[in-house]
Amino acid sequence: MENENNKISLSSFLYSDNSEDLFASIDYLLKDGVHFQKEGKQINQYNFISQNEESLKLYYNTFFKVDLVKGGEDNASYYYLDFINNDRGNISDKHRYMLKSEYVIIGFLIYKIMFIDREFDLNSVQKLKEKIRLECEDYKQGIYTLIAKSKNTTPGNYNDDIIDKTIQSALEEFKKIGWITLDKDEFHTLPAFDRLLKVYEEYIINIEETLNELK
Repeated sequence: MENENNKISLSSFLYSDNSEDLFASIDYLLKDGVHFQKEGKQINQYNFISQNEESLKLYYNTFFKVDLVKGGEDNASYYYLDFINNDRGNISDKHRYMLKSEYVIIGFLIYKIMFIDREFDLNSVQKLKEKIRLECEDYKQGIYTLIAKSKNTTPGNYNDDIIDKTIQSALEEFKKIGWITLDKDEFHTLPAFDRLLKVYEEYIINIEETLNELK
């Protein structure tokens, strides 16, 4: 099958250099919600997707009914499969990725601290935990409630230790999907962290209102 406008076949990528070495792992990771960017160990995978972008778009749209999307700009661009909405195409249930609600809220808090309050140099996990505990006191009960709902328990027994563990789990999840780097106590946001804004823009634009709803 071919796109008549540019004559790119949906199988063209299979004949590219390194296809045998790279495509299988890229395919699994994209379906697991991973975002690929020109960073660290992802550079070769990002370059493969970039070089075969049109063919891969046809492949995912034709066989899985999902879109391969390029976000960001220039050196801050990234690729991902767009299955955020209710129609997740033909992707297997095993790969239908969804962030837990409490992780999304932790993402909101990180975004607020770093990009709204402009603390760009914050890269310590421990300091992030302390800042969220101390400066986001008003939102703790709401976070406890979200955590409790995800675990089917009551929020009454939750404390700061649970908040710390949730922040840690959120950061590990963000690392898994390519939104941040994380090495022991050090973390850095990657270009794909911008995806949080793209998906939840309405809530982040009105972030104070969103967080106040957690009280």
